[in-house]
Amino acid sequence: MNKYRSGYEERVSKTLPEGFTYECTVLDYYKRTSRKMQCQDCSSVHVLQYAKYLTDFKLPNGIFLEVKGWFKPADRTKMVSVIKCNPTLDIRMVFQKQGWCTKKKLQTYTDWCDKNKIKWAIGKVPNSWLEEPAKERMK
Repeated sequence: MNKYRSGYEERVSKTLPEGFTYECTVLDYYKRTSRKMQCQDCSSVHVLQYAKYLTDFKLPNGIFLEVKGWFKPADRTKMVSVIKCNPTLDIRMVFQKQGWCTKKKLQTYTDWCDKNKIKWAIGKVPNSWLEEPAKERMK
C-alpha cells in the first residue's frame, strides 16, 4: 500500500533531499464553526473551534510544504488560519498545476498565495528552497 495520499505527493517526495519527513508534524489552529453554534458566554455566532493540521512535508531546513492538486475553498481558508496561528513557521505551497480559485476565473492559486504572502511553486519544489535555511515569517 502506498504511504502517500496522492500520486502527486509521491512524485514530489522523490525530488526531496534525504531527511525530509512526511505527515509527521501536527500544527494547532483555530477555525470558525458553523453559524448554528453560539457562544455560551457572549451569544456570538462567530465561534472559533480548536483544530489540528497535519503538514504534508517538512524539509530538513525546517520549511513546511503543503502539496495540492486541487486547492478547494475550505483548504484555502484552513491555510490562512494555520499560518495565522503559527506565524513563525515557514509554510509554502506546491501546486501540481496552475488553477483557478473562482468559476469566473478572476483569481488563480498563485494570485491567492501572493495576496496572502505565501511562497508558492508549480510542478516541483524549486532547488533554491531545498538549499535555503528556513526564515521566520513576520508577525
